[in-house]
Amino acid sequence: MTKMKIVFLMLAVTGLLFAAPQKSWDAIFGEEGQGEYLSAKIDGNIRFMKYQHYGEKQPVAFKVKSDNFDFTVSGEIQVSSDKVEKGFYGVCNQTKEVWISCFNKPKLFDDEELIVEVKGVDLACDEELYAIRKLRVKFSNKEAQKYWNLVFEKKEASEREELAKFRQQEQEKRALIREASTMFKDPRDGQMYRIIDIEGRKWFAQNANFKVDGESWCYEDQESYCLRSGRLYTLAGAKKACPPGWHLPRDREWTDMLTGLTKCYDGVQNCEAFASKMKATTGWQGGGGTDEYGFTVFSSGYRKMIGTKMFKYEGMGEYAGFWSAQNGRNKTIWLWSMGRMSDKMVRQLAPGENHGYSVRCIEGN
Repeated sequence: MTKMKIVFLMLAVTGLLFAAPQKSWDAIFGEEGQGEYLSAKIDGNIRFMKYQHYGEKQPVAFKVKSDNFDFTVSGEIQVSSDKVEKGFYGVCNQTKEVWISCFNKPKLFDDEELIVEVKGVDLACDEELYAIRKLRVKFSNKEAQKYWNLVFEKKEASEREELAKFRQQEQEKRALIREASTMFKDPRDGQMYRIIDIEGRKWFAQNANFKVDGESWCYEDQESYCLRSGRLYTLAGAKKACPPGWHLPRDREWTDMLTGLTKCYDGVQNCEAFASKMKATTGWQGGGGTDEYGFTVFSSGYRKMIGTKMFKYEGMGEYAGFWSAQNGRNKTIWLWSMGRMSDKMVRQLAPGENHGYSVRCIEGN
């Protein structure tokens, strides 16, 4: 996986709320809650054709070959001429990665397991994503191509174009968020984080991704998940995840943050539904939320310990959980979490210190 920093761009909350797409992408295909958004590798170079200034269109073609994907993509993206002039082609060919909207149901074609229910493709170029319009897909496997032609090619053409428009709206929103954002550079490894200001306190607006050896992991040990939604930490690792001048939020600081965002001071459990406004627009089964607060919670899943040596990863697309620091001598360890079907962010007891959950950092010692 390339070393790009997929940063889903956040809002520095100053009272600005950006409108978000209202319809989840897999609802477009009539299978709400079933779709996935997966990273895949581009094989070889991306072919850029003649740039069309009208509508700022850029025809592209490339081959995707990664895990259960093996097909060629062609179509067009929307990109400004000034970006092209500033070396856009070179950036994309350095990143060489796409994010694929699909139903992860591999089928067997001549002893080859392939995902053919491809609904949309976004080209990743450094930190930015570009939805591919007029998407055409050609599978290397002839039997897979016959299946695609019969079941999806013509029957879902209008839905694929609707999804591309939906993705483009998301990406335009992230561009607005980026313009309104402030940044922080972690002095330890040079990683950049978006910052959100909530009632005078600065928070990371994305999950920590600082590597703590033996105490942090990428979901399923795949780097692309770290780039999108940070690392999963044990409690010991979580205490080391934040850079100097920042710390793991205490339980009370989580409560203050949530009331600060929602302006509801009757106890978070009594506030109206707000989780959808905290969720990222992608990365959840069924699509995502509206990210109106700019807190941009991806479903990062968790790493579950089974006994003392065994573990498994669970909950990607379904769950996000965040460590909080212990309060003084109190030994109780709380998580703040939300689920795919939840309208709240809730506090729950941590099942153990060696499970892996996400970390957000707050400024101060």
